[in-house]
Amino acid sequence: MVNSSSRVHILTTGGTIQNDLSIEGYLSGSELLDRIPEAKEIAEVTVEDIASVGSQSMTTEIWYELANKINSSAEVEGGPDGFVVTSGSNTLEETAYFLNLVVKTEKPVVLTASQRNHGMIGNDGDRNLVDAVRVASVEESKNRGVLVVLNDQIHSAREVTKVVTSRPDAWSSGDIGVLGLCDKYGYVQYYRETQRGHAPDVIFDLSTSSSETFPKVVVEYSIANADGSGIPYEIEAGAQGIVYAGFPTGAPAEPNGGGQAEQLRLAAEIVPVVMSHRGSDGWPYRRRTVLEGGSFIWGDTLSPQKAAILLALSLTKTSDPEEIQKIFLKY
Repeated sequence: MVNSSSRVHILTTGGTIQNDLSIEGYLSGSELLDRIPEAKEIAEVTVEDIASVGSQSMTTEIWYELANKINSSAEVEGGPDGFVVTSGSNTLEETAYFLNLVVKTEKPVVLTASQRNHGMIGNDGDRNLVDAVRVASVEESKNRGVLVVLNDQIHSAREVTKVVTSRPDAWSSGDIGVLGLCDKYGYVQYYRETQRGHAPDVIFDLSTSSSETFPKVVVEYSIANADGSGIPYEIEAGAQGIVYAGFPTGAPAEPNGGGQAEQLRLAAEIVPVVMSHRGSDGWPYRRRTVLEGGSFIWGDTLSPQKAAILLALSLTKTSDPEEIQKIFLKY
């Protein structure tokens, strides 16, 4: 039975979930729904194609188009009650977190993907799309920030990360855990609230920036004996901020008392530098950060790739490390 009281609008961007082994390129949104008619049995479903790219080709231009489309559609009287965004899996977590910081509606926004193509044994995309539509259609999903639904789990956009290359159980929210679960019988159950700021309670306004002016942030990765010699060149090439993916403690490489540690210290005199880490769980130590009188911004539990998004958006408002630190503590 169609839940006529719930309207869900699907925005497609491509990825494996729209890739069929029998064709070149990607299925359109309408073609995707034709292959998964069960999605139309859950709610009144409409679909719109935003892009048709693999996740490796995701751009800030597509992010802006998605966010603006959701924000404008959510305000239309009689418009959608919830949104589903299909995405390639490799950058889904970054798309989700960007939207979590700029969407201005409490209506559910749910991202989903697939690890296996249509026509492949064990295709998981059909089930993921059905689950995503179901989660987007229920009242309980409102005002929870942007959600990610995959493999029977409901994740917060802030915490979720792809941790496996191609298995369906590729997604984890680490120490903090999933928000809830959904199953093949149609049940949706939440067990916790996200504890950090999220859509629609956000401070960032897309009208003050564009994909062309989106601040350039680079990620510097730690390895043993790293000298950090590339950091000055990144700044010279236009980097407006740096996220450091340090060792799991957050410590920078410091061979012979210099290395990345010294280069990052010098960089922090020019651009904001966020301390993250290359591990999967936990947070970096606070030493050397503005929280303890230092010059670096503490990245909390954000992955380097998500810290880069938050830093870039923060730079549309301020370049003051202490003010940026307040933003990182909120989101």
